[in-house]
Amino acid sequence: MGVNIKRDAADVDIDAAEYQPLLNNLQANILRPHGRDNVRHIFIAFTSTPQSGWRWLNSLLPKIISAHQQYEQIKARAQNPGLDGGTIVNVYLSAAGYAALGFDPDEFDSDSFERGMKNPTGGKDPPSSTWELPFRQEIHALVAVADDSFSTVNTAADAIIASLTGVGKVRLVQEGTTLRRPIVEGPLAGKFEPIEHFGYFDGISNPIFTKRDIQAENDKTGPDWDATARLNLVLRDDPFTTVEDAYGSFLVYRKLHQDVGLFESRVIHLAQSIPLPANLTGAMVVGRFKDGTPVAKHDAPKSLPTNNFNYKGDDAAFKCPAHAHTRKVNPRESIPGPAFLTGDGRKRRIVRRGIPYGKPVPGLVEPSIPSDANRSADRGLLFLCFQANIKTQFEFIQRTWADNPKFPNGTLPFTSNTGYDPVIGQDSDEGQRWPNKWGDENAGRDRISFEAAVSLKGGEYFFAPSLAFLKALA
Repeated sequence: MGVNIKRDAADVDIDAAEYQPLLNNLQANILRPHGRDNVRHIFIAFTSTPQSGWRWLNSLLPKIISAHQQYEQIKARAQNPGLDGGTIVNVYLSAAGYAALGFDPDEFDSDSFERGMKNPTGGKDPPSSTWELPFRQEIHALVAVADDSFSTVNTAADAIIASLTGVGKVRLVQEGTTLRRPIVEGPLAGKFEPIEHFGYFDGISNPIFTKRDIQAENDKTGPDWDATARLNLVLRDDPFTTVEDAYGSFLVYRKLHQDVGLFESRVIHLAQSIPLPANLTGAMVVGRFKDGTPVAKHDAPKSLPTNNFNYKGDDAAFKCPAHAHTRKVNPRESIPGPAFLTGDGRKRRIVRRGIPYGKPVPGLVEPSIPSDANRSADRGLLFLCFQANIKTQFEFIQRTWADNPKFPNGTLPFTSNTGYDPVIGQDSDEGQRWPNKWGDENAGRDRISFEAAVSLKGGEYFFAPSLAFLKALA
């Protein structure tokens, strides 16, 4: 009998023998982020026989790290913080990729996966005809190469590309680099915090799946918000192997362009329209201040960036607007209406593994990092997220929450619409109801249009196959 992936995270002891087959068959970077600063995403189309593709994928196995190996590295790094875990490689296949390799994607029983991102049924995404050319073409596989060293990751990616001769062709090689800002004050002064191109602390809120990770993340979960999740939130049985405890996960990939100058100008316009300080209106757009402090806790003493908060006591959304990005995509059980809706958000959660691309604007990170003064330059976020079900998780969040002007307040009788997500909303006609004063329900609201400065440039749906599947492709 295989391991039970529906146990509470506190009961998932990954050091126990029963979890070793699952971890040894699972690719790294799903349950925990790999933590490398530089990535190369190699998008591939197979051009030869399925058997050639099989042999090529199988040849990558020595470079692919399992979840078990990743956890062992994390344990070793706790004893030796300077330990270099080396290069990590991940392999993902699209539905078209499985078909090209001779496998029927119907076995996944996922309409969303089979359609792919280019063929949506609904939603506000721009048509794929407007995407960057490589994403308009058929993509079969994504190979992600990551390392802390810029030169090492390039060398490793070049070797993988060279090995494709006679097997496939490269559609695109997309570079990504973690942005880290020096912390100048507080308990973490002297260290660095990860940020995205708008300058906001990133990567704080993610589900926690194991007992060991609960202990490691105890400052990010607690009585106000239980960040734990069961493994079946992210893991899905690999249908193309009979090996027990062989799991994978669906991956959503979206290249999101961020127009920094446009975002900054809209924050200033909003601040002048309400009026409120620009740092506060920016936090009301995102849901957090740039240092990671939740806008809902604006009046609380500053602490470490936290995930341990909710929106209780702010049902009217005069502290954190109901349309704020972090509240739209993770309502934290604050969805109004029947009790069954209140807890609905927990099963919608996704596991985010994004990384910025492009040069930051000057002054955003340390001066040694190359920058670009053009605030409209090509930069943004390579958004990646894992889940067990694309339709009920990512697509639901994007379409039913972020791109839905009625969510959440408009779902109740006699209430006005909320508006679109001002960060990732993909509708051109956006209007939100903004508090005229932070935390004061008597101050009223004004409807002001804050259109998103983020645009979709392309993407695809993939599956992270189990290592048992890849081993069988000899």
